[in-house]
Amino acid sequence: MAEATISNDVQQNLSSNTVSNVNEIPLLTTTDHVPLDSGDINEPPTKKCKNISTDKPRLLEERIGSILSCCICLDLSTLAMFQCVNGHLMCASCFNHLLADCKLKDEQTTCPNCRCEISKTNCTRNLAVEKTISELPIQCHHCFQIFLRSEIKLHQSENCPDRPTNCDYSLLGCTWNGSFHKLASHLIVCEYPTKTGLQLINTIRVQKNSCDEEKKCLETVVDLLSLNQIGVSDLILKPFRTDDFVAKLYFETSRFTALQYQWQVRARINDNTPHPHTTVTRSLSYQLVLKSKISQTIDLKFFILKGPHGDPSTVQIQPIIYHFEFNQNNTETEYLKLPISSQECNRILSSSSISFRLLMVQLDRP
Repeated sequence: MAEATISNDVQQNLSSNTVSNVNEIPLLTTTDHVPLDSGDINEPPTKKCKNISTDKPRLLEERIGSILSCCICLDLSTLAMFQCVNGHLMCASCFNHLLADCKLKDEQTTCPNCRCEISKTNCTRNLAVEKTISELPIQCHHCFQIFLRSEIKLHQSENCPDRPTNCDYSLLGCTWNGSFHKLASHLIVCEYPTKTGLQLINTIRVQKNSCDEEKKCLETVVDLLSLNQIGVSDLILKPFRTDDFVAKLYFETSRFTALQYQWQVRARINDNTPHPHTTVTRSLSYQLVLKSKISQTIDLKFFILKGPHGDPSTVQIQPIIYHFEFNQNNTETEYLKLPISSQECNRILSSSSISFRLLMVQLDRP
């Protein structure tokens, strides 16, 4: 009985204290503001502290720039701008890369935004967008001044005082490089103008060897063109797929006649490495194949140049002369890499066909 009485008294005291504490809590009106701690899970404190009135208004250039940017790289490009049938913009670099990726995967190319089909034929250049972008401001990454995009290239290459510059005596071996406005002070203390010929002989020898290699290549081309048996063929590489479980992309020309024999050129991407669409660096290798049956050895030199009907925006291909002896047991050359960049390779892949010129010179056997 005593224990029951004590527990009842304790419960009455606790209930009375709770009621009195509740009565002491002031009522909140709608105009009161109570700061909440960071543990409130209903609404993050960062969202409650946001003050819209202090946000800076976006400039007109920024708003236009976000509208005219490439939908793939999200950048304002100085290259050509293409658009799909629904008006979504893509810079030339991303456009060619997208076409090349889908050709390597054997898939239909689609717009990243609306998924409509895109190709070189149904996508057009948007000249209005290109001209508008050229009038937008951009910051020089050397001197950090603001210029129009149409003027920034000339400024950074010739007029910017902070543009990177090599020493005037770099051909003699001086390795100094720095801002253009520091060049004059460097030339005052540069020691290379006062060096003797004996001290500079090694550097001059390296420069001479480089010039001699270029000269030798040009002289070889001229000498080959002066021979009697020359074959010049303008060819087109067309894409095909292998019959493997994972089909690989390769290229072939039709059979053509040169030097009284039947020939064919084959090409492949990244030397047939698996999944070339996942790589950033891409290369194109070609192989010359003799299709005619022969009874004697054919001593041949050949090289590839840009074709007369190719893409006019493609850079010239530097001639690399290869030498091969064809016989009954050896009718195919090894795959030879074409001296082009990854960007040029993407541009070639984005085309429906590859146009080039093959020069073949048969050497007279002694």
